[in-house]
Amino acid sequence: MASLITAASPTNETGGVPEGVARWPRSVVRWLFGLSEEDREPRVSSRTSPRFVNICISREAGAGGGAIARMVGQRLGWKVYDDEIVEAIAHRMQVSIDEVRALDELAPSVVQDWLLPLREEYYAPQEAYLDHLAKLIEAIGRAGESILVGRGAGFMLPRESTLTVRVVAPLRVRAARLAERMGVSTRTARRAARDLDRRRAQFDRTMHRADSSDPHAFDMVLETQSLGLETCALVIANLVQASRGAGLAQGPAGV
Repeated sequence: MASLITAASPTNETGGVPEGVARWPRSVVRWLFGLSEEDREPRVSSRTSPRFVNICISREAGAGGGAIARMVGQRLGWKVYDDEIVEAIAHRMQVSIDEVRALDELAPSVVQDWLLPLREEYYAPQEAYLDHLAKLIEAIGRAGESILVGRGAGFMLPRESTLTVRVVAPLRVRAARLAERMGVSTRTARRAARDLDRRRAQFDRTMHRADSSDPHAFDMVLETQSLGLETCALVIANLVQASRGAGLAQGPAGV
């Protein structure tokens, strides 16, 4: 497992260490506090040379991608980055978590790009978010043994060493999950799911020129309604564990 370093005691959203985060991989801690990268740790050191050193989970809203990531993290003992990404960027930007959450997975529009030189003071926070996001994901990828949820991470880390997974489910199921989580009507939740799906798809398309609805963009697509969240997590964890042997990296016999 990637070496870890204990950070200072957590404090509020804008100072010290992001709340709820006590231990980070060294490369992420160095990014978080703006330290030199001279003492970089190796990506992952393992006797078995696993093929997959990171997992990136792309998800439809309400499909359960975040919950699956947590389950896989518990099975593998890997660090999960979901809301933690927002917290870390808020710390670096020295703003509140809510301010960063408003920018999270939001692609700059053509109008924003055109107006940026004229209204830089207005759009600078979004530009800063995107810059910090790219550097943070790079640091997490270097640490290895990490599970990243959304934010186009699967299109940024090396494909040959990253297991990319797309998690989907029928809209009615996703709306029901969101309605329960958000405490709103199913109709409102359905609209929220569609809006969030569009926002994330536009982010991937604009920032990475990738189509997150294309199954060929991922190693695996899992439908959580038919499989269940726990089964999906088990499939992902078993695949990573299997990659520690030579068989998966070389391909099945006879292929």
